[in-house]
Amino acid sequence: MPLRSTQTRTTGRQTARRSVASLRESVLDMLKDDHKRVKKAFRDFEKIDPHEDPERAAELVEQTCSELEVHAQLEEEIFYPAVRENISEADLVTEAEVEHKSAKQLIADIRSLSPEDEKYAASFTVLGEYVKHHIREEEQEMFKQLERAKIDWSGMLESLQQRRQALMVEHGMEADAAEASAPARPRAPAGRSGR
Repeated sequence: MPLRSTQTRTTGRQTARRSVASLRESVLDMLKDDHKRVKKAFRDFEKIDPHEDPERAAELVEQTCSELEVHAQLEEEIFYPAVRENISEADLVTEAEVEHKSAKQLIADIRSLSPEDEKYAASFTVLGEYVKHHIREEEQEMFKQLERAKIDWSGMLESLQQRRQALMVEHGMEADAAEASAPARPRAPAGRSGR
């Protein structure tokens, strides 16, 4: 009998670990999806001549800047506070916050320009380079330190999804875009099937 009880406890712990891992991956996947979307937007911008198609350029720039603002606010309000206490290199969070501040200043500068201004495309290109560097550091350094972090991933996922919805509305962005970028809550694995 005791053997069966031990096996049940072990299976329960394994299921709980898979569930935590699944929730952690859902949170990180949500942030990575944001990263992919803005990197694609910067690539798409390279194919546009703002002087020939200023409306398309302005539309892409505004959408990208709004997405970056929503993403940065989610990280600053929810993700970074939890991460700071749970990684060995807390200075990565501080650096990320400074990078966010600089990106927000660039966004403000870009919004003050017209697509025909010679600094418009250059400023957006610099923002893209800056954001790509920031993404690389987050994904390759910060995210990797979170494998064993003791974070309420379920609570964080729920908070991120709810706050994203509110921020999308504040920024006048499509609710469909918010839903598309927010992964569904993972179900707890049943038996041995896992994720």
